[in-house]
Amino acid sequence: MDNKTVQVVVEFVGEIHDENIRVLKRSIIAKCDIAKNHKSRSVFVSLKNMIYKKNTKEISLLVNALDALSQKLEIKICFIDYSAELFSVLKLAIQKTDMRLYKNFEVARLFFDPKSFKEDLSILVYDENEANSIELCNELSIYAYKITRAKDNKQLLAGINDKVYDIIVTRSTLNKAKKEQKKESSKNTLSLSKALILNLPIFMNKAADTLVAFTGLEAHKVSHSIKQFDTNLKTDNICAVMPFAGDLEGYFTLVFPKNIAIVALEALLGETVKEDDIATLKDGVGEFCNIITGGAKTEFDGKGIKIVFTLPKTFESLQETHSFIGKNNGIWMDMQLSGKPFYMFITK
Repeated sequence: MDNKTVQVVVEFVGEIHDENIRVLKRSIIAKCDIAKNHKSRSVFVSLKNMIYKKNTKEISLLVNALDALSQKLEIKICFIDYSAELFSVLKLAIQKTDMRLYKNFEVARLFFDPKSFKEDLSILVYDENEANSIELCNELSIYAYKITRAKDNKQLLAGINDKVYDIIVTRSTLNKAKKEQKKESSKNTLSLSKALILNLPIFMNKAADTLVAFTGLEAHKVSHSIKQFDTNLKTDNICAVMPFAGDLEGYFTLVFPKNIAIVALEALLGETVKEDDIATLKDGVGEFCNIITGGAKTEFDGKGIKIVFTLPKTFESLQETHSFIGKNNGIWMDMQLSGKPFYMFITK
């Protein structure tokens, strides 16, 4: 394994008690310099050889000790190789910490070294205002994306029909947010900032990469449009909403039809999930939201963009989700996992 993908993994062995926690902390401290020299500044604690006796207080003791150590050493500590039983316990225990859960090291590596898993995005840009179009192309090129500028509507339609672009950006003038534009609401008005528009591909890639990692199935974006949150889907759905603030502000929403949620969650937990187990499905989709935004935050940090995600809210009703995020227009993205649809929505 080359230096680019090296990560520090420390195993917790045996039962959870003070002495074993002290041993674990000493092991982490001993490898701290290696972690800090790596761009992710992270240590992964493997729990495959940990003995768990169904005592949640022991888990809290372990999490609190590692969270304090993480802050002291200024590194990120993440758990990997946990059992299905431990997943729900750990998820509750780390809620008020900066710690993360990853099913295994390969999944963790996906989010701490994302560039090794994807090629540069290909983006088509069009705006009737040539100056705005050129400005947007220049800004996107900073992020090493492959940019094509359509000079007229004919070239735009040709690009859409060719389906060779990962994402298509149009109407960039709407992101200027002039006062007179705010007074009139139309189906094409978009309240998202230009900075958020430019970074939408990060959210898109993290969603696709997460599902590919957990299920082994092909995931990709099909199309996107500017509109309100769609409450007219004809399937039973599980939704997770993650508010975010800082240099970028808004709501990131995942919409999983139940069948996709079950496939993804069974891959995550390694066990059968029943269709009527709504609590598990909501927890699972919420965890996918956590993982996606955690990976996105890592990439944003690398670009000097400071963004804070709060805990996800989960819903089994499209109407409840719509009420929570509001009626602003946003970017609705149609995604697919092995030919089956799921959706993302980002609004302010």
